[in-house]
Amino acid sequence: MPSTFDAVASRAIGDAVRELEARSAVELVVEVRARSGSYAHADARFAAALALLSLAGILFMPWVVPPIAVILDPIAFYFLGTVLAPRSRGLRRLFTTRGERFAAVRTHAHAAFHERGIGNTAAETGVLLYLSLLERRIEVVADRGLLRRVDASDWNTAIAELHRSQALSPDAVIAAIRTLGAILARDVPAGDDNADELTNAPEMQLA
Repeated sequence: MPSTFDAVASRAIGDAVRELEARSAVELVVEVRARSGSYAHADARFAAALALLSLAGILFMPWVVPPIAVILDPIAFYFLGTVLAPRSRGLRRLFTTRGERFAAVRTHAHAAFHERGIGNTAAETGVLLYLSLLERRIEVVADRGLLRRVDASDWNTAIAELHRSQALSPDAVIAAIRTLGAILARDVPAGDDNADELTNAPEMQLA
């Protein structure tokens, strides 16, 4: 099974989507993003912390430094922080709250649902499976026609499990598709006219 989000993973995820859609009257779209937001505020927080540490080091070091260093060193370390933070998912997670990260994922998932036309399927049975890697979060956005037909308890339990999984691999995405597919095949089975309205290939924005 694929371990990274590459061409092999894209084909495997696409095959899983086709398998689900063959058994249900659902249009599933998968989107994988490196992150759901710019996180400039996290970069600024890290840079400020680095500048503060620099200033503390100057003030408490046991030898005399030029007065200009009190001004220039924190500025230099601040800009160093703005360069380092965007290169590290870990730093951006460290300098944001869980609520901030999950809100970003939720906002971008709902935006993607509408931008990609998932809410425009004929039977209102479109669903987006959205994975954001920096936040380690899967978000599922389903159209109202689908939500009217699935068992609410089973569906909500499955979504809660996905939220807890912190899935980061293609295998985890495929497993999520199959978990949802078991419910959808039962509650929203494929009919005689099971048109394929949306792409099966996942959209991957990993830069």
